[in-house]
Amino acid sequence: VAMVLFPVIPKTGLTVEGLGQDIIWLAAKEVLAGVCLGFLTRLFFFAVSAGGNLIATSAGLANAQIFNPAMAATVTTVESFYVAIATLLFLAMNGHHIFLTGLAQSFESIPLNAGIDIAVFKDSGLILQSVVEAAIKISAPVMVAIFFMNVAMGIIGRVVPQINVLVTSQAVNFMAAMVVMIIALPAMVMEFDHQMVSFAELMFKFMRAM
Repeated sequence: VAMVLFPVIPKTGLTVEGLGQDIIWLAAKEVLAGVCLGFLTRLFFFAVSAGGNLIATSAGLANAQIFNPAMAATVTTVESFYVAIATLLFLAMNGHHIFLTGLAQSFESIPLNAGIDIAVFKDSGLILQSVVEAAIKISAPVMVAIFFMNVAMGIIGRVVPQINVLVTSQAVNFMAAMVVMIIALPAMVMEFDHQMVSFAELMFKFMRAM
């Protein structure tokens, strides 16, 4: 992608002859900047994956896994479903255009002959916190519903001991999770939209700070 953008980005006038031995450090700096931007771009999907995992675990669907070739790992079906919706929303909102815009602006925000301010990494904990918060917001409707279902099943188990609550609750939790997921899907899409904008702003803020 960087090679495609190279003809249209502003040139700094810096030549290879003028770099000397600094070319190794500058190359390492460019690799570090690229890794950071790629990580920030992936944060949105990290949050969606974590939210899907929380839902699958609370609904008892953690063992229903499929292979995801994009991540070269097995993921839960709920996580795969949420990531698919997030990917479609990402493309529908021209998220790939935002990514390309951010990559093009990175050549201006992080010039080749400039260093990287290490102070920008002091907020890395806040970045991880935002991912956890987004995952909890995404999974909150289903997790709250399953919590109340477990409370109700516990009360039923005390009132009617003849009912095998352990076996019955699994099917009840699964049905409750499916119903809440369908009902909350429009709100979930709106939350995806909000989180995508938030992480895009975070990426541009990070580039300006560098």
